[in-house]
Amino acid sequence: MRDALQHSAFRWLFVSSFISLVGSKIHRVALLFVAFQETQNAVWISLILGSQFLASAVLGPLLGPLADRYDRRTLMIISDLARALLVACIPLFALDSLPLLMLIAFFISTFESVHYSASNGAIPDMVPESALDGANGLMTFVARFADVAFVALAGVLVASVGPVPAFWIDATSYLIAAGFLALLPPLPGKAKKGNYFAAVAEGIRPLWHNLTLRRTIGTLALAAAFGSVEAALGIVFAIGALQIGVQGFGVLEALMAGGALLGLLVVMPLIRLWSRETVFLVGLGIWGLFMASLGLFPFPIWAGIATIILGMLNTMFIVPARSIIQLAAPPELRGRIMAAFGAIMQSAVLIGTFLAGVLEPRLGVLTVLYFSGIAVSLAVFTVFLWGGIPRQPREARSE
Repeated sequence: MRDALQHSAFRWLFVSSFISLVGSKIHRVALLFVAFQETQNAVWISLILGSQFLASAVLGPLLGPLADRYDRRTLMIISDLARALLVACIPLFALDSLPLLMLIAFFISTFESVHYSASNGAIPDMVPESALDGANGLMTFVARFADVAFVALAGVLVASVGPVPAFWIDATSYLIAAGFLALLPPLPGKAKKGNYFAAVAEGIRPLWHNLTLRRTIGTLALAAAFGSVEAALGIVFAIGALQIGVQGFGVLEALMAGGALLGLLVVMPLIRLWSRETVFLVGLGIWGLFMASLGLFPFPIWAGIATIILGMLNTMFIVPARSIIQLAAPPELRGRIMAAFGAIMQSAVLIGTFLAGVLEPRLGVLTVLYFSGIAVSLAVFTVFLWGGIPRQPREARSE
């Protein structure tokens, strides 16, 4: 991963992402706290989270062509400045208006989608292919480390001094992040300008016609649809099945995030030993088996061990999957494909959350965890039977 940081453009993107993510974690806790404090009603929390999902899952692919047509550095800077302004509006205007709060959350997520497609589309242009997995690993590290280190800090901050300082911290973090992005070289889009909606469709078609993209994204989406029930039912599993209380649930969440960080030490050597495609499928298949084991062996000690391994395996398949998608996507379509990928994964997680809510009262948390994990492993096994994920020829990558 150190090799990726030797490239100055990626180094500034890494620093910028770290700073903005720290602020985002603090702001997210404050946002949900304000919504619940004002109403004592979980419906408004659901509406705010739903507005963010709608922005990323629906508007994300529609805005994808921007990252292929225009300078990606400029788009990322505009996204950070816009989010700084929107977050600053919350303590100024929106604390007493939940509809306005929901609208602001919608637009924050919209600009986040633009930033996601622009940054992920630009990474392969910042580093050579030999450093791509390290770069994606570092971006995964940033997100996981922010989860481990700053979500708890956000809770302490909001509980101690209220949500308003959290919003100002987040707004400031976006301004600082935009300043680091200004150090990047120009990252011009490579797509030709034409009919905008035709460009949207053009970015979606490769998800089906490109076999590498179809199998990679399709396998991940199926796994997310079944695997995300674990995230939705984690609190039920900890309190109802393991009987370790909400404190135990917090420990399991921390173990999962810590395992994901440890996974970064494993995934790079494995990719050198095998291939990205093999590491991705093997990691995801084993992940399903360990998830199923939670339903078979509902004991606190095993749950702790399995949760650490699940976190490691999560990194083991996410990092190579992102590199596979970036390399398989034509450079002039990469922004749109990454936007569509993000939307598909958001939708799959929503499906998994819905399945968890429907199945758990009927089957019980242990049965749902077991069969969901088996479904993930079966999806991977099916892809293996079909011949796995084809590797892109090197000449196609360099075009």
